[in-house]
Amino acid sequence: MSKQFKGKLCAYCTKETATNGDHVFAREFFLLQDRDNGPKAPACRPCNGEKSLLEHYLTAALPFGGRHAQAVANLQTGVPRRLAKNRKLHIEVVNTSEPAWLRQGAGLFVPTGKFSFDGAKLEELLKYIARGLAWHHWQTYLRPDEYVSVLFLTDTLTAVFQQLVSMWNVAQRVTADLGHGTVQYEGVQAVDPPELTVWSVSMYGGVVLTGEGRTDGTAEASCRWWMITGPPEVGRTIEGLKR
Repeated sequence: MSKQFKGKLCAYCTKETATNGDHVFAREFFLLQDRDNGPKAPACRPCNGEKSLLEHYLTAALPFGGRHAQAVANLQTGVPRRLAKNRKLHIEVVNTSEPAWLRQGAGLFVPTGKFSFDGAKLEELLKYIARGLAWHHWQTYLRPDEYVSVLFLTDTLTAVFQQLVSMWNVAQRVTADLGHGTVQYEGVQAVDPPELTVWSVSMYGGVVLTGEGRTDGTAEASCRWWMITGPPEVGRTIEGLKR
C-alpha cells in the first residue's frame, strides 16, 4: 500500500483502517490509455468489496449510453467481456430494450433506444464517490452519520441548480475531466462546515437516465447527477425542502 494511505481511516466508512488506495472512479470505466491519474482514496477491504460489486454492474451497463468521443471504443472494448461474466444483465439488456423518444434541450424530441436499468446501484456508487472525492481533494472525512444524498435532476432543473451553485461563496471549488469526457465532475466545499459539499458528475459524455416516462411515451433527460453531503442538520433541512 502507498505511504499516502498507510494508517489512514477508510474514506467510505471512516471506521476501519484502509488496506489499499481505491480508485474513486473504477479503472474499468476507462479505456486502458486513460486509467492513470484518477482520484484515489483510502479504503478498507469490506468497503472496497461492496463498491466493486456496484462497479461490476455499472461498468457493463453505463457504456451503452455513451455519447463522448470514445463511446464506441469503450463499448466495444470492455462491455462484451463484462456481459459474458454477467449473464443476468445480458438478458435484461436484450429483453427490455425498446425504442424511445427523448426530449433534449429546449424541447426537441429525438428517437433513441432504452433498456431497464437499476438506478439504485448507481445511487449507491455515487454516495461512495462523494465520500471519496471529498477525501481526495480536501482530506475531508464524512462520518457515518453525515448526510449524503443523490439527486437525479432533469437537465432543465440541473441548469437552474448549477447556476445557483456557481454563485455560492465557497471555500474550495474543483473541476475535472478524466479520460476525454469519460468522467467529468465539479465540486464545491463550504467554508463552514467543511462536510457540506456539492458534487455534479456526468459519465461517458452524459449518459441519459430517465424516469418512468410520461403517458405520451416521452421522457426528460437527466445526464448530470448531483451529490450533496453535510452534517445531519443539513440533511434534515434539505429533506424538509423536498416535501
